[in-house]
Amino acid sequence: MEKVICIVGPTASGKTGLAIELAKKIDAEIISADSMQIYKELDVGTAKVTEEEAQGIPHHIIDVCNVEDKFSVADFKKMCYDKIEEILSRGKKVIIAGGTGLYVNSVVYNMNFDEEETDIEYRKELENIAKENGNEYLHKMLEELDPESANEIHMNNVKRVIRAIEMAKNTKLKSIHMEEERERIQKENSKYDFFVFCIEQEREYLYNRINLRVDLMVKDGILEEAKKVYDMKLPKDNTCMQAIGYKEFFPYFEGKETLEEATETLKKETRHYAKRQLTWFNNKLDCIKLDGSKGKDDLVDEILRYINK
Repeated sequence: MEKVICIVGPTASGKTGLAIELAKKIDAEIISADSMQIYKELDVGTAKVTEEEAQGIPHHIIDVCNVEDKFSVADFKKMCYDKIEEILSRGKKVIIAGGTGLYVNSVVYNMNFDEEETDIEYRKELENIAKENGNEYLHKMLEELDPESANEIHMNNVKRVIRAIEMAKNTKLKSIHMEEERERIQKENSKYDFFVFCIEQEREYLYNRINLRVDLMVKDGILEEAKKVYDMKLPKDNTCMQAIGYKEFFPYFEGKETLEEATETLKKETRHYAKRQLTWFNNKLDCIKLDGSKGKDDLVDEILRYINK
């Protein structure tokens, strides 16, 4: 059974750097599991790996569609499986690295999006919640269950919000059954043996990294990218209009906030997002925890010891 290593963690936790160091050690290529890095021309705000940072390690599923294009989790899953086969066929190892939890789940747990059962009564219940409590209340329900989808789906797109809640409910794995579920999935999907490692950082340290990253993004040109998205006048439910990283600057472009205020909003929203990511990885993935305070070389050795047991 082919081993596939996944490196996940909240934004700014060091996933990219660790994945590159590991790839150099084991002769691997990297598949990005990031719902924003799929878009062309959005580089700074999505923290895409630069040519210099990549150090010659090929990265896949980056720049695969335009900003106005639709790209689903099912699309990612198919593309990812195809890339795994392609990389393995060249005699290389595979590393999946990214912070979009549902993307990783779709591959590790072989989620079937075409055959999800529909609970009619539950759907009616959700529709009534929206009518009685409002779209924002329903959207906050989704945010608790699936922060990735909540970032991408506008609260007024009630149909998509309900579908995302249904999917999150149907695919949620209870932590007490994680190991049993992992073994069952591996038997069903016998081609790959997935090892999922999650980088964890002290909260204050991680938040400082996030704040620094945002400052660097402003310096490196995130405003130009955000203005490009703003000027496109895309539908409100477009992923790039809702995802953290660009919409926070829209009030600045409209003269409603200063640049400093917009930047602080982005820092705050990114910190909240990182917290939601950690909740996802702790509750919905069978992860092997990594101490992010350790150096990359130590973490690479730890990963190799684990997968070579």
